[in-house]
Amino acid sequence: MNDDQIKKGLRKIVNPVGLVVAKTDEKRDATTVAWISKVSNQPPLIMVSIAPERYIHPLIQETGEFVLALLSEDQDGLALSCGTKTAYTIDKFDDMDIMTKEAQLVKGFHIKGAVANLECRVKDSLTAGDHTLFIAEVLAADYDDAKKPLIMSDKMGTTDY
Repeated sequence: MNDDQIKKGLRKIVNPVGLVVAKTDEKRDATTVAWISKVSNQPPLIMVSIAPERYIHPLIQETGEFVLALLSEDQDGLALSCGTKTAYTIDKFDDMDIMTKEAQLVKGFHIKGAVANLECRVKDSLTAGDHTLFIAEVLAADYDDAKKPLIMSDKMGTTDY
């Protein structure tokens, strides 16, 4: 089996699409993620997978916290922009006019219009292949039941349920 077949097969896995938002005193970033999972109910733990070369990676390592904004179906443009532009060259918040509000318990921002914003504190991390898995406890959450989540498999879209 060749690598192309494996990549295409892996694209059949359905994932939620979100933005991981992290901030230090001097730097900030919002990076698109689709490798997200619940890990535990008690305590409430999630996992996000981030490539070490991403601008946000050392911000999460330095602060030990982040906000995971689970994007809504109408935020596909934001997901594409934050996933294809880099904070090494631009401030995504200014460049894309990202609408935010301050997080309450961690450094960072909630993304307005998201299905949910989860304020997280890193409990553990491990290297898995070419990514770092950040396992974090959810300290606070806000959500909008009226919104439908943005998902990714072969392409971005939503579920109709």
